[in-house]
Amino acid sequence: MKKINTLNVKQLRTEEDFGFLQQVSAETAYLPVEEGEDDRPVIESVNDDAPAVASSVGATPALTAAKDNFKAALDTFDDALKDSAGLSSAAAATEADNLRDAAWRGANAYVKAMIAHPTEAASSAAVEVKSLFDKYGDPTSLSQTEESGILHNLIQDLKALDSNKLTAAAFSPWLTNMETREENYLTSAQVRTEEEASRITGIVKQSRLAAEGAYRSLVEMVNALCLVNGEAPYATFIDHVNVLIDRQKTVLKSRSTKSAKKKEDDRPVIE
Repeated sequence: MKKINTLNVKQLRTEEDFGFLQQVSAETAYLPVEEGEDDRPVIESVNDDAPAVASSVGATPALTAAKDNFKAALDTFDDALKDSAGLSSAAAATEADNLRDAAWRGANAYVKAMIAHPTEAASSAAVEVKSLFDKYGDPTSLSQTEESGILHNLIQDLKALDSNKLTAAAFSPWLTNMETREENYLTSAQVRTEEEASRITGIVKQSRLAAEGAYRSLVEMVNALCLVNGEAPYATFIDHVNVLIDRQKTVLKSRSTKSAKKKEDDRPVIE
């Protein structure tokens, strides 16, 4: 007797989980529908075959309710993910990142120009300051985390210079601006992290759990109806969903293997 195989959806990453459930939802077009039920969309399937119009054989009010509940829960999950993608803190962090980029570029361009200053003291001080910029390179094209690390080290090295040299090059305002912009970014990034953590443990987590619960209810319903009505009305749906499940199991197995290998590689070598 055919049955839908088990899959621990809790092991899937959030977006990965949504994608899997969305594919399962598409396959419900193969399930039987009650007379008069007009929700029979032709949806892309895991197979290349276009889904035929579902038969009413094997349809029950309970199956219809399970499908409807699953789709409604999945829509709520989708809305939660879309809402979380537009976090105001993310926009603020991006703007703060752009401002610190501009601060670095402005300071670098200024001190480069100061090397040509006609006063020897100003010129030599600018050369020393510029050497520190060159030492670390341009961080603005790196990831935000890498950029923070480089800016921290650069700012510390600049602050360690003789204050007379910073004064001679008239560089102190530029250094202050760089440091302020970096501190503002770090504050914005922390707020973003807290908000992202909150949404994962909040509405997204709740809607995910609800969608997963609705999925399990649908699976249990289909497997139970196979025992009552025979597998024929549900065979295509079951076969297609099992293909999706096998794909996810392969991904999870590969991920687990890579994780285990990394842990093995990270073990200290004891002579």
